[in-house]
Amino acid sequence: MNLTTHIARRYFFSRKSGNAVNIISAVSMLGIMVGTSALIIVLSAFNGLETLVKGFYQTFDPDIKASLVEGKYYDTTPAFISGLREIEGVEQVSAVLEDRVLLTFREKEYIATLKGVDDNYRKVSGIAESVVAGEYELQEGQQVPTAILGAGVAYFLGYSRVDFESPISAFVPREKTGLDFSSAFASELLYPSGVFSIQPDFDEKYAVTTLDFARQLIGREEAVTSFEFKLKPGASLNQVKRLIKNHMGNGFKVQDRNEQQEVFFKVMKSENLFTFIVFALILAISTFTIMGSITMLMLDKKENLFTLWAMGAPLEKLRQIFFKEGILISSVGALTGLFLGTLIILLQEHYGILSLGPGYVIDSYPVKLKWTDLLLVSATVFSLSGITSWLTSRRLSYELFGAVRAV
Repeated sequence: MNLTTHIARRYFFSRKSGNAVNIISAVSMLGIMVGTSALIIVLSAFNGLETLVKGFYQTFDPDIKASLVEGKYYDTTPAFISGLREIEGVEQVSAVLEDRVLLTFREKEYIATLKGVDDNYRKVSGIAESVVAGEYELQEGQQVPTAILGAGVAYFLGYSRVDFESPISAFVPREKTGLDFSSAFASELLYPSGVFSIQPDFDEKYAVTTLDFARQLIGREEAVTSFEFKLKPGASLNQVKRLIKNHMGNGFKVQDRNEQQEVFFKVMKSENLFTFIVFALILAISTFTIMGSITMLMLDKKENLFTLWAMGAPLEKLRQIFFKEGILISSVGALTGLFLGTLIILLQEHYGILSLGPGYVIDSYPVKLKWTDLLLVSATVFSLSGITSWLTSRRLSYELFGAVRAV
């Protein structure tokens, strides 16, 4: 074992002549332990929240979505859609037509987005599993036009499961009306067959119907606004995106799930970053206590240091003792904090210690532990403590030996 390491270890475990040195060292380790565990817990909480929200979006958003860059509608053909299905890595393709409509039921009105989908949509999206009332009955070519309403849309319309045999009216502005305002809106009846619930962004916005009905309502037989893709298991997301982009040209923007909700995930990452910075600053303040601990230890061991110096130990070697002492103090605090933080997260993840109570979509607060966070926190703690220990060890000078000699 290296001599400086051995001495630093002896100083760490041996009793000091003054209680103040022991107290300050204990406070240093406690502060680093609490800061480290808190940082792990906060990062894991953000990971859990992000994973939960991603799960909501994955239910509604497809693996890849190709939508128009300019214009409102695109007139497609069966041959064009068949070509999309033949792209390597693509398992299913669904043609989608979206438009803003005014929905009315009895005396209530609500502006929603009507989403017309073909028969493949159920294979692309998980919305069928999110129907909480009624059934998913959307099939092209059926005589009675059906729809499934978002829970928020149904709420604002006052539509409940006892009304499933009652129609709602859908109004959409015609493209060309001239001066005849009586024909400014196209109107059709819809018979909701179910209500879906995913999360408010979707529940309060969408009413999903068949592609045939949406085309009939707007008066365009081949119109679509986007194409939604489901990938084959193991397919490369970036490669499939590139192939779809090459096939569809510059008139479409091709987005994966994260890009479809780009603003939200940027906000999540920004919040995560700022939270990490705040807790890292708190952790940095905790490491400053190492300065006091090492300084007090220098004064406590000044006679031993003078002896080592008199025996020929260079000043730099003596400084290494206190640098390693600071690393040892921070290591004990950091490793204990990592253990406690990881233990708390694992208990919450498997046993749900912190419960959210009734009325939430999940029973306990979501957390997710990532090994990258453990590495990041460890690197942060040891970097801060290393800088602090090095700066403090440089304060050891020949003046201290002069004071000892004078005594």
